[in-house]
Amino acid sequence: LGAVLLLGARSNRYRKDGAISAHPPSSIPFLALGAWILTVGWFGFNVMSAQTLDKISGLVAVNSLMAMVGGTLAALAVGKNDPGFVHNGPLAGLVAVCAGSDLMHPLGALVVGGVAGAIFVVMFTLTQNKWKIDDVLGVWPLHGLCGTWGGVAAGIFGSQTLGGLGGVSLGAQVIGTLMGVAWATAGGFVVYGVLKATIGLRLSQEEEFDGADLSIHKISATPEREANW
Repeated sequence: LGAVLLLGARSNRYRKDGAISAHPPSSIPFLALGAWILTVGWFGFNVMSAQTLDKISGLVAVNSLMAMVGGTLAALAVGKNDPGFVHNGPLAGLVAVCAGSDLMHPLGALVVGGVAGAIFVVMFTLTQNKWKIDDVLGVWPLHGLCGTWGGVAAGIFGSQTLGGLGGVSLGAQVIGTLMGVAWATAGGFVVYGVLKATIGLRLSQEEEFDGADLSIHKISATPEREANW
């Protein structure tokens, strides 16, 4: 969030007359490919966070799957079939379930993922359109807010009352989550504040118009913009 606020919105994204310039994804297939590479890979790092084969948990794998399903379905419904939301929905669910994936009942993980999918759609729309925070990829709603929800949800759905394994405190989860949020927020503003004050964060307006691919890497991201020789 700190990086996005310090960087500022893309040029002419929010006009003086109150209108908002649309910037649709350049490629839905690549959007889907990137999202599902992350989704599939998530099982590797979430399950193998145990670090050794004898300590891996089938419950973590099942809960990851259930949260992914919940996030996908919620994003599909709340996002009204928007492909950008649909492909980020599973990631929202997976982000949220990480904190309690070894504690929750699978149905609890499904609910946690569903709430996360809805949070992502609603908060991405609010940040972009109402609050005019130009978080292009929705990183703050997806990782920041869904992760915050997941930290708190571990204390709710990890309890034995709701089918979890227990050994977790809602109060402790809330305190720990808020401490993590404070640390990440402060760290983001400090790191990116230093970068902005020293080497800068933005491209020039002309470079931004051409796009980072051409301006920095000297190659177009899409064949339609390649020069014909």
